[in-house]
This record gives sequence, structure tokens and C-alpha cells, in this order.
Amino acid sequence: MGALKRVVITGSILAVGITSTSVFAEGDATSLREAFTKGKVSGSLKSYYYAETFDTATKEDSNIWVNGGNLAFSTGRLYGLQLGGEFQAAFIGYKDDESGVTKGSMDAEGAVMSEAYLQYDLYKTSFKGGRQHINLPLIANSGSRLIKESFEGYFLTNTDIPDTTVSLGWVRQYQTRTDQTSYADNWFVDYEKNGTGKPGDFYDIGDDGVFSFYIKNTSLSNLAIQAHYTNVFNEVAGLYADANYTFAEVPTKPYVAGQYYYTKYDDSSKDDNYLAGFKAGLEVVGIDFFAGYTMAGGSAGDARVYRGLGQAAYYQYTDTVKTAGAAAFEAGTDSYQVGVGYNYEKSFSSKFRFTRFDNPLDNADLDEYTISLGYNFSGILENWSVAVDYSILDYENDLRDATDLRTRLVYSF
Repeated sequence: MGALKRVVITGSILAVGITSTSVFAEGDATSLREAFTKGKVSGSLKSYYYAETFDTATKEDSNIWVNGGNLAFSTGRLYGLQLGGEFQAAFIGYKDDESGVTKGSMDAEGAVMSEAYLQYDLYKTSFKGGRQHINLPLIANSGSRLIKESFEGYFLTNTDIPDTTVSLGWVRQYQTRTDQTSYADNWFVDYEKNGTGKPGDFYDIGDDGVFSFYIKNTSLSNLAIQAHYTNVFNEVAGLYADANYTFAEVPTKPYVAGQYYYTKYDDSSKDDNYLAGFKAGLEVVGIDFFAGYTMAGGSAGDARVYRGLGQAAYYQYTDTVKTAGAAAFEAGTDSYQVGVGYNYEKSFSSKFRFTRFDNPLDNADLDEYTISLGYNFSGILENWSVAVDYSILDYENDLRDATDLRTRLVYSF
């Protein structure tokens, strides 16, 4: 049955692709040698220091300093065909982590090939297959740690309809940050059972992968709408949709947005669930003010709402830095967020967020305070950037209280 599903999906992708007319760019290479000559190299050098403190006596404070980076290469297009790849590497400079807090996130030493893909463009249709980074509402890789997540997937994207993007795809494997990573809300991934502290490998997603259908439309002035459906075969199906409207004619550029998640489990012992969210914001004298609210359906102890695959698949309006706002998806939870942000040109950015998660379970509420600062250098230090995040976690259960500090120094080329 699994093989049949793969044939159906692959056939659908090819059927859509061959309906387009071939139009190649004038700058395309005309030989394989020229394609490599026109190739582009990019990458970064990174130095990350993360530290956490805990109020409980059962968990030791943690500090880790990791260095590394990535190197990527993509060829020029040869009659619409392009190849690309990326290596990532990490080396631990210092670690004090007796409780193993970072073993699934930062504690990795070694290298991994995170991208190895083929891309083919045919008029307004593009096919991309292989190892690649993906950023969709329900499938998204995180780059918040030194080793960035990735996927093995096959996607067909079309923009023939004006102001509309349509994407159809299938993802087979998920590359984690380390080989000791595992997430309970992505239980269907076949994680490494005996990790040794290396960057994560590519792990199977269930028995047959995950099917993806995405659509985005911006045809109405100031209104953006998107929807994403995924199905982890024999495990869980998820639907996400949102709409964002900006009052562009008003000087303060106010906006309102709404979102909806729906989860359908294949396990009959789990009830289907949903999450609805609302957000609004405006800009006053260069300062952004915003507020968000989400509510998850169900009651205490019911199955949580499925947020998606990958550690960047947190599109809810009450997301945070340290916990990513994962508590918002717990059944029956109401979440609230208020924040303020200020950016100076393209060099300085800042944001403060206060987020409250009201969980119906006893002693499970959380207040999370987060401040984020970033600076992009110019002149002789052009392409260098530094960022700092500091979070305070204030739980209803005082023994779970913690702080989280993240510093990142990056040179991009």
C-alpha cells in the first residue's frame, strides 16, 4: 500500500509539471562546464554560546559553546536544470552540561550533508527534489541551533494563476540537529536510538512519509491568504489556514490576522482537535505594538493539536523563543501574547514579548518573558551579525522555573 501511495503522489507531480510550456532564461548555461562556472558559493561561519539555569535541584545549570558553519554551492541553470548542495559542520569549544540538557539541540560534533537537490524550471512551474530546506506552515526546519534542520522531499510549485502560489509535494525524511534528538509531538519519526553526539542524520517519517499541499493568494489588495494541508500516512493529518489584512492607507499601518489549525488522528483513541488564533498590531513613531491570542480545543488530558513537522513549524500567534510556545497546542489551553518591537534601518532590531499559557491541567500554567536583540555590522565588519535572546520561564510549578540565554555571532558570505 505504501508503494502505491508513492506512485500516486509522484504521478500527480509529473502530470502537473508536463502541462507547462518550456521557457528558459537568456542567462542559462549551454554546457555542463558553463553551468558550474556560473555556480554560486555561499555560507557562514558561526559561534554560538547558550546557557540555561534551573530552579530545581534535579537538573544542573547548562553552558555550551559551539563553533562551525555551512558551505553551499548551486550551479547555474542548464536549460532549466540546476544542482545544489550544502555541508554543515559543528565543533564544541566548551561544554558544562552534566544533565544532558543540550544533547538533542547543540551537543553535536561533526559534519552532515544537509542539501543535495536537483531543481528544474519549466516556464512557471518548478520541481525541486532531494535534500533541501523547507519553510511551510506545517513543514519547517529550524535554524536556531548551529546545525540547521533539513528534509528529503520532492516538490512541484506553480505560479500560473496570478498572485497565487500552488505547491504539491512529498517529504520522506527529516534531518535533526543532533543524533540524540527526539520530539514527542513528532512521534512518527524514526529517530536514532543510540546517538553518540554527532549532527543528526536523515530519519524516516513514518512508513510512507508525509504528503503536502500548499496554496497562497495575494490577489486582493492588502490581503494575504494561505493554507497548508499535510498527511503523515497512517498517523495524523493536519490543516492550517490564515489570513492577514493590512490597512495600508492608515499611517500606523495597523493589521489584523486570523488563523486556524485542524488535526485528525488515525489513532481512534485520540480525538480530533483544533486551534484558532487572532492577532493585531500597528506601528507608532517607528515602534511596533502587537498582541496575539490562541485557543486550543478539547479538555484537560485530550490529544494536543498537531503543529506540524520540524522545529520551525510553530506558526501560532503566541510563539516564543525558548519553548517556541509549544504549550499553546495542549488541549484546552488559552494563550495570550503582547509585545513591542523596534528596528533601526537594517542594522538594529529588538523585540520584547510576554506570553501566558493557561493550561487546564493543575499546576501547568506558564508565563514566558523574552527579549531579543540583533545587530548587523557595516563597513569593515560588513556581513558580520550578532544576536542575543534572553528568556525567563515562570511556571505555576515553581520547581520548573528557568532562564535561557542565547548568543550568536555569524559571518555570512
